[in-house]
Amino acid sequence: MPCCAGPGAKRLKKTYAAAGLAVIALILVFAVVSFLRENWAADGEPGGVERWLARTFLLRSRSESAELRNPLTSDEATLAAGQALYEKHCLFCHGADGGGPPANNMQFYPPVPSLKSPPDPLSEGQIFSIVERGIRYTAMPGFSKALNE
Repeated sequence: MPCCAGPGAKRLKKTYAAAGLAVIALILVFAVVSFLRENWAADGEPGGVERWLARTFLLRSRSESAELRNPLTSDEATLAAGQALYEKHCLFCHGADGGGPPANNMQFYPPVPSLKSPPDPLSEGQIFSIVERGIRYTAMPGFSKALNE
């Protein structure tokens, strides 16, 4: 008789299978309850883990562009052209002063970040990369086709 073929072994297998199913059932119940308790409104504040994950993945996805430098000079003509582009493409979401949309405006989820005091300052290259390629699963579109370098 093989070592694991007796009646005790079958009972042990059934016990392990039942324990495994119980663990899976508990995980499913926890997931459903967590899902139902979550605030899914667009005006909700993301939790700490969500903020950390989003920030980490965003910065890592843009790390290769960190060394890019702005080829434009900061003269009056360039600043005026930049302001016109901001007013046309960015003002609606980021607000007139870059602080985000006014409280009585549309609510975005995830919330639109402040450009005045970002939690993690980005390099010019990273900002260029975000504007050019956008940020997936947010309201931030990519402008590579609408703007030229």
